[in-house]
Amino acid sequence: MYIIDFEASSLSRNSYPIEVAWGSSRETVTTFLLNPDKMTGWTDWSSKSFEFHGIQRNQLLECGEDPKQVAKILVRDLAGKSVYSDEPRFDNMWKDRLLSDTGYDPSLIRIKNLKYYLNKMIKVHSPRKKFNDVFEEFTSKKSIHHRAGSDVKWLLEFVEFVKELDKKMSN
Repeated sequence: MYIIDFEASSLSRNSYPIEVAWGSSRETVTTFLLNPDKMTGWTDWSSKSFEFHGIQRNQLLECGEDPKQVAKILVRDLAGKSVYSDEPRFDNMWKDRLLSDTGYDPSLIRIKNLKYYLNKMIKVHSPRKKFNDVFEEFTSKKSIHHRAGSDVKWLLEFVEFVKELDKKMSN
């Protein structure tokens, strides 16, 4: 199982990914900033989104990687794998934009709903517990950051938390 997360230039239809991270464990998280100047039409920018992720456009231009190279690595690492996101609607949109704008078929990577997956796991051993109950229990102990890499690590910790809870309930 892999977790993926994107940060984006905005929430508009013209938005594009500015950061992507994925991993199957906290130790294997791969993160890239994306340089929008390397792509035609990647000009949309929202100060509201900046307030959320804190990534400056200048930072992308100075430190961002060529999205074509990042897409190549993303496809190499995740094509055909089980990939999950806590916000698949948005992450699929930015994954599709990244892959299609760099010449890849977006269907090479399918992002599934992590909340749905974990909720099914919770319901098997604790039918009365709800996803939100477990989520609140976990978040009361953790701080949430809004950068792709830290979000992926946080979500991987949450998956482990649910798995441990699942083990306790099944014993």
